[in-house]
Amino acid sequence: MATIQDMGRFGYRNKGIHVGGVMDKTSAFLCNMLVANEQDAALVEITGGEWLTEMSHPQLIVAGGKGFNVFVNDNPVSFWQPCFLQAGDKLRLIPLPGGGISYLAIHGGIRIKPVLNSRSTHLGASFGGFNGRLLRPGDLLPTAVLRTTQAEKIVRHICRPGAQHHLRLSNTAIPDHSRNSVRIIAGHEYDWFTPAARELLASSLFELTGMSNRMGYRFNGPALQLGQHEQVISSAVSPGTIQVSPDGQLLVLMADAQTTGGYPRIGQVISADLPLLAQKSAGCQLQFRLVTIAEAETVYLKREEQLANLQKDYALIFT
Repeated sequence: MATIQDMGRFGYRNKGIHVGGVMDKTSAFLCNMLVANEQDAALVEITGGEWLTEMSHPQLIVAGGKGFNVFVNDNPVSFWQPCFLQAGDKLRLIPLPGGGISYLAIHGGIRIKPVLNSRSTHLGASFGGFNGRLLRPGDLLPTAVLRTTQAEKIVRHICRPGAQHHLRLSNTAIPDHSRNSVRIIAGHEYDWFTPAARELLASSLFELTGMSNRMGYRFNGPALQLGQHEQVISSAVSPGTIQVSPDGQLLVLMADAQTTGGYPRIGQVISADLPLLAQKSAGCQLQFRLVTIAEAETVYLKREEQLANLQKDYALIFT
């Protein structure tokens, strides 16, 4: 399963069109950075099954994220390692046990026509991306032919004699997907739940089920009971919103979340932890940790600063 995605389609939620875009924004940002793309360049999001592509002309590419082994012409290549491939070279991604989401970034991005200012695939409405659908065998993805100055510098660097494996994201900069604690803030209906339910939310383990996709992740855990049974008027929801279904189980909305919902909202996953959650697979057990809005803002700003500094440091390598 693979689609074309970018950072999302903004400005149309009032018309019922979700933002969409990549599930793991941090990994997508890093992949685009490594091949000298703009942050919002379209790339391939691979969520399951084996991927094989053949280059029609020389390309600067990188694969990142989680859950796959990468091969170029049957030779293993590391995640987060930019490669310069020639026409006819084959890139293969083979899924690992446990799953995950991988991103394939190509310098210049995937050059399909934007729909509503985005190249992201809207599977529900069948627009954007590659004809609004999953990619299929035989699809030819249009890419840039000319390289930018920065990309030329990267290509020269990795093509130097003896420098084949000398350019890779450092281990300290690679996202840590192993953490099983996800930070949340209280949702709009948090106080509607019993004290016991709120305690269970903060102290229990919740198992991610197979009933999960780009729209939402469903968890199994102790049933969370409402203390008051008011009717919820359909209200705004967004990626990260934690709803509680009538059976007391948690539903966490993801990238393709609808724009409104009628289940009570007990919490909201902080934006900095949404990429971590996106990379979890069925059977994984998670704990939700309540933080304040101020703490969530601090984490967000720190992450943005780290990514900006990393981008500057990467550019300095080639000056």
